[in-house]
Parts: sequence; C-alpha cells; structure tokens
Amino acid sequence: MIIRVDLIQTVGIAVVMFLIGNLIVNKTKFLKKYCIPPAVVGGLVFTLVHLAGVQTGIFSFSFDQTLKNFFMIGFFSTIGFTASFKIVKQGGISIIILLISSIVMLIIQDIWGIGICRAFGLNPLLGMCAGSISLMGGTGTSAALAPILEANGAEGALTVAIASAIFGLILADLVSGPVAKYLIDKKGLVQKADEADKEGKGTRIDYAKFQVKAEETIKINDFTKGFFYIMIAMGLGSVISILLKTTGLIFPAYIGAIFAATIFRNIADVRNEPLPLSGINAIGKVFLNIFLSMTIMSLEIWKISGIALPLMIILLGQVVILVIFTIFVVFNLLGKDYDSAVMSAGFYGYAMGVVPNSVVSMTAVVDKYNRPSPKAFFTIPIVGGFLIDLFLSLIVITHMNLILSGIL
Repeated sequence: MIIRVDLIQTVGIAVVMFLIGNLIVNKTKFLKKYCIPPAVVGGLVFTLVHLAGVQTGIFSFSFDQTLKNFFMIGFFSTIGFTASFKIVKQGGISIIILLISSIVMLIIQDIWGIGICRAFGLNPLLGMCAGSISLMGGTGTSAALAPILEANGAEGALTVAIASAIFGLILADLVSGPVAKYLIDKKGLVQKADEADKEGKGTRIDYAKFQVKAEETIKINDFTKGFFYIMIAMGLGSVISILLKTTGLIFPAYIGAIFAATIFRNIADVRNEPLPLSGINAIGKVFLNIFLSMTIMSLEIWKISGIALPLMIILLGQVVILVIFTIFVVFNLLGKDYDSAVMSAGFYGYAMGVVPNSVVSMTAVVDKYNRPSPKAFFTIPIVGGFLIDLFLSLIVITHMNLILSGIL
C-alpha cells in the first residue's frame, strides 16, 4: 500500500518529527554531546519506520516535496546575510589562511572519495557525498547538493551524504580535541604563550563589537522585517540563478539567494544601517529544521546496503587525512602558537562536522589549559560558519561537471 502525502501534510509531518527528535536529543546525553541535530534524529526515526514498511511490503510513503526547495533556499539566504566584508577584514590573515586551507581540504576530501569509488567500480559522484558535501558541508549542505548528484546518475547519493554527515558529526568531537592537546603538550605552547604575554607580545583581536548576541526574545518587528528581507533575497536570487544557468553549468538552486543576501548585507554595512539579524537568524533556523526533517524522513536507506565497505574505507581515510593536514599544514600556517593549536581543533571540528563541533572542542581545550583564545573563537565561526559555504557549492559543482565531462 502506497500512502500518498500532499505538500501541507509533508510539512506537518516534518515539524512533528523535528519535535520528536528534539525531545529525544534532550533526553539523550550521547546525542547532545555530539551535536546531532534534532531534525536528523526525528527524520531518521521516520525513515526507520518507513524502512520497516517497505521491507515487509505492508506500506510505503510518497511525499510531495514541493515546499522543500522553498525552505532550503530560505535557509541558505540567511548565510549570505552574515557575509560581512567588515568582519572578514577584522579577522586579518588568520581568516584568509583558514579559508584557503579549507578550500584545499575540501578538494582533497572529494579526490579521496572519488578515487576510492573508482577503485570499487562505483559512481564517482558518490565519493563526493562521502567527501566535502557531507563533511565540510554538513547535513544541510548534504540535503541540498546530494539530490543534484542523484539527478545526474548517482543513485543513493542523498542517503550516503546524510550517513556520512552523521559520521562526521560524531568523529569531529572525538578527534579535534586530542589533536589540539597533542600540539599544545608536545610543543609547550601554553608556557610559550604565557612568556609572550609577559613580554607584551601577545596578540589581541577587537572581536567583541562584531559578535551577534544570542537573544531569547525577538521583537515582532525584527522577525517581520527579517522574513521580508529573506523573501526579497530569494526573489532576487532566483533571477541571479537564472542568469547563472545561461553559462551551461549546473548550480544549486540556493546559490543566487546567497549572492543576493550578501549584497544586501554589505550595502547595509556601508550605509551603517542595521539589519534585523536576530529575526533573520531565527527564521533561518526554522527553515533549516523543516528542510532537514523533510529531506531525511524521505531517505531510502535500503538502497545503499551494497556499498557499506567502500563507504567505511572512504570515511576512515577522511579522518586520517584530515588529522595529518591539520597538524602539518593548518597548524604551521597559522603560526605554530597556542592560538594556532586551538584554531586547529576548530578547523578539524568544522571540516569533519559543523561549527558547533568546533566550538565544543575549542571550549574543552581552553578549559583544560585555563587559557582563553579569543582569536580562535572569532575566526573559526567566520570561516566555518559562512565563508566556506560561499565556496563549497561552487567547487562541488565544478567537480561534478568535471566528472560528467570525463575530465576527473
């Protein structure tokens, strides 16, 4: 029996599953510790029920996903509203180094995944789903980009990407802290930092004025204005996306909205006009949770049982490669000091998981050594939170086009 669910019912079920996931996460220490999103948990609960129905032949679901793109594009437009050139300038050379390192790493993640898939005779596009899309990108990017790969022949891409993203969320916290500890202890970085402070050579960043304070209460006016700004960015972004399609290349549907929102943000900065960022961020979180829940509850996990071995080889390899890259490249480029070690933990956190993983790991490090690192807590969210998202989609789509054309 096929249960057909219309677009309103699909959104309603997605919200219910998010609420169920939120309840489960709040009552499960493991899920809270590793920053597993409630939308992912709730969506997976529904997916397992769906799997049982399909495997027994009793029932299956058919969803109307018409509104999924609306929520996806709305969420990604909010990333553009955070892309302030003033903030990037304040971060200086560390932000540039982290951004370049992130771009290089996401290319490596894709090349490793593609290579292993080719070795096992699998569609190389699946390697990208266990590469930058899921690891550097996270669950949101996975849900947005994997369907494009599926549309180009990579069957099961979405399920592979979501599974890989969840793997990354867990490994990010398990590995990033020990990486920083190894660097700090081996090189005596705390002692060196204390000596530098005594000599007046310690570095400081005026980051406080750029921080967005968390607000428990949002003004109705800010919420309303935020919604309107998002709608306008989405509308203008659709025009930009249409123009991008004339190049003959394939771009994600949200890329135009990110560009439009970035333009709005920096015009506002130049004119010293405040944007309703609290409202925009709140709406973005709502859109992301509904979009993720809709995406994950429609996963067909029974389609990837045959690629478990190559998928595990790819993901374990990603863990090792990222450790080597973080210790021998990122740490050295950032300056080989205490701040560099803390930022290395943050880099591993978002390159394998998401920025909350970075914050959790960096907090654990600074608490252990009883020494703050304002520089790390300023630069990591900027690069991992929005800058890399501006480049990731373009690089992923470039890789996909190179594969489809037979070049890669």
